[in-house]
Amino acid sequence: MDPTVIFLIGAAGTGKSTIGKRIASELQCCYLDKDTVCNKFTGLLLETQGYSPYERDNCAFYREVVMDIEYQALLDIADDNLKLGRSVVLDAPFLGYFSNKDYVKELSRQYDWHHIKRLALQVRIDIPVLKERLQARGLERDQWKLANWEAFVQSIQEKECLWEDIEMKRVDNSSIPIDRAGLMRVLGCHEQEESVCGGN
Repeated sequence: MDPTVIFLIGAAGTGKSTIGKRIASELQCCYLDKDTVCNKFTGLLLETQGYSPYERDNCAFYREVVMDIEYQALLDIADDNLKLGRSVVLDAPFLGYFSNKDYVKELSRQYDWHHIKRLALQVRIDIPVLKERLQARGLERDQWKLANWEAFVQSIQEKECLWEDIEMKRVDNSSIPIDRAGLMRVLGCHEQEESVCGGN
């Protein structure tokens, strides 16, 4: 069976990493976190231009120059795994690409993913819970979000994922951690987990 690429999308602090690692563990997928793949290099690159290594949300240089490089690196690694027959979970916000309805089509052409199953799992949580989680994890890169909370929330709420040519599913991660059965239902696996992750 052909492998699957799962775009695990949503705002920072929604719990994508927890859910992504659970999916990868349960279904034996390759798990790729953009932060792990890119953050050290991104931080150094920002510093060379006189920015804080943690600056993202309010940095034009990051948005206009660095962000595309980050996502290109992430997708190149994903493609290597997909070409080897391994399904991939991509843990990244992708918010900057939501408005491009042809984004997935363009990736499919670029990487020849025409026989790859494509699934987007959007993780959402209630706004008060999101603020609590960002405060609790205490990361430097979240300081702008918390200091400009209303603007940050508005930016999230205004971004609707318009992608075409992909199966779209959503999960609410506001309360108790989603259990295995619930996760399988969201993914549409039921008792046949291999249906999502290409038999891996």
